[in-house]
Amino acid sequence: MTISDLIDIYMFDYISTTHDTHLSQCGCCSMVEEMNEIRRKYLNKTPLKDIIKECICNRHGHQYCISKDAVNSATEALFRGKFIQDNCTEIPFIKENQKRYDLNECFNDFEELYDFIRFAIGGTTGIGPLTVYDTARRIGHLYKKPIYPKMYVYLAAGAKKGAENLLSNTDLHFREPIDLFKPYFGTMPSAFIEDMLCIYKNVLKNITTCSSREEIYKIVKPVFVYQGVNAI
Repeated sequence: MTISDLIDIYMFDYISTTHDTHLSQCGCCSMVEEMNEIRRKYLNKTPLKDIIKECICNRHGHQYCISKDAVNSATEALFRGKFIQDNCTEIPFIKENQKRYDLNECFNDFEELYDFIRFAIGGTTGIGPLTVYDTARRIGHLYKKPIYPKMYVYLAAGAKKGAENLLSNTDLHFREPIDLFKPYFGTMPSAFIEDMLCIYKNVLKNITTCSSREEIYKIVKPVFVYQGVNAI
């Protein structure tokens, strides 16, 4: 059993049956659904401050414990935030357009957006690296032409464990170059790699001992049952 076999399982038995196949850069289902809902609110002209606050914290899953003070402080920081263009001109992150506020779609790639958000809110008490990343993912999805991670893979707890098992390396940072994973995942998008590292974190540790597709299914199936997915 190779990593290619595991990718087949992921792409055909997980992605094709549980994900919106029109979203070529999706991570997990819940994140995609959430980002689409935020995008609908934004396009329907929900006040931008409310949208930004929801991008920072959705009060679900791992974000339930983020304090209101932290969310409010981070929201204000993004509204006040300015980025520096190459010509050293300060450009506001939020622009006023016809008596309403809109995002200033100034970043060409996700990494620039992530770095700006990390600089703007990363020092806020109660805001950690995962919140910065989630915020960037949600805001990037609001762009007319959404932007997603390309150059790096972002390793939250589950994905980090999977990466450690795959690479036999416990000295990994939250953000690692995607080239580090290309020998295993080829040209797969960052969000898919992150997804696989998390879903199959325990499988990756034992993948070299799996000799057949039936054997890998025995390991993978409990993961789907735990997530409430009937893909196998």
